Amino acid sequence: MVGEPAVIRVAVAGGSVAGLGAGVALHRAGVDVHVFERDAGPLRSTGAGLVVQPELLALLQGDGAVLPMTHCSGRRYLGFDGAVGALQRMPQQFTSWDAVHGTLLSSFPGNRYHRGAPVDGLLDPARLDRGVTIEGSGPFHADLLIAADGAQSPTRRELFPELEADYAGYVAWRGTVLERDMSPDLVAAFDDVFTFSESRSGGHALAYFIPGDEMSTQAGQRRLNWVWYVGATVKERDELLVTRDGNQRRSSLRRGMARDDAVAELRRSAFQELHPLFARLVAAAPDPFLQTIVDLGVPRTVVGRTVLIGDAAFVVRPHTAGGAAKAARDALTIAEALRNAGADIDRALESFERQQMAYGRELLRYGIQLGRQWARL
Repeated sequence: MVGEPAVIRVAVAGGSVAGLGAGVALHRAGVDVHVFERDAGPLRSTGAGLVVQPELLALLQGDGAVLPMTHCSGRRYLGFDGAVGALQRMPQQFTSWDAVHGTLLSSFPGNRYHRGAPVDGLLDPARLDRGVTIEGSGPFHADLLIAADGAQSPTRRELFPELEADYAGYVAWRGTVLERDMSPDLVAAFDDVFTFSESRSGGHALAYFIPGDEMSTQAGQRRLNWVWYVGATVKERDELLVTRDGNQRRSSLRRGMARDDAVAELRRSAFQELHPLFARLVAAAPDPFLQTIVDLGVPRTVVGRTVLIGDAAFVVRPHTAGGAAKAARDALTIAEALRNAGADIDRALESFERQQMAYGRELLRYGIQLGRQWARL
């Protein structure tokens, strides 16, 4: 109809939490948005547990979706010498990557989420007529490309080819154990508590319950998630990143990729380095996996009509518990900026980038500070 503003059309590259979150927030704001995910099948988490932050809950509000969450009453600190600290009252909520992604997926129109559709080619003012190319499908004409293609973002590498992540000097071993597979005394020790354990040689481990199979949060059906930060030289890191098939990975190992000798050494050292209860938890995890800890921030998040969000823009340390919250905040911020600016996309992007860069840089700084304070590696 004459006089009505044109609807902004957005292509989102990446269908993980950041990309799907952007899709949900933009669709809610009345934007014509489509999300394109490279993988053809269901996405699988490289991580496990998440501490629930307000930004994530704000993203999920208004759609009737309920995020499966577990809870705890407080924190407890364990010593590597067997000491058990007093419970510190600090209620918190936890969830899992799978629960977040599934909840977002249920809130986004299925006909706008495209699997097996890699985005190839950037969108800038000089190439608006060409749009972006969806591999196997041809061009998709849009006013804006949002790159939510993760920590190894191909879009970021194309925009900033010289930019490299800074290795922090330590890795995070991760694992989960089904509650039903744990002994009663181990369940009792970790139930209703966010548990931390000092490591004898520096660093620490932490654990909390998250939703289990079928996203159940019922006692007996949950999953216990743990993380252990371990110092590693560059050489040691690279050796850990060689898979059981002999392939050299760049930054992480998914479940089942770690070599048997590396897992055996992890379990052996747990009984030397951690509280006995925590060592038993590490030993009980069937397929521990690995994440290298890095810091990365881009000089800009908006280049022409291409926008970087989530880990494509800033990779922060997990001590912040801010990865999913950062993705949710990016999604909410760009949706609000586009809604407030109307048809003036450039003004919207200017406002978004200003807010995102300030927040991302502060979170990056905070993560480094926490790493020095907590990891002690």
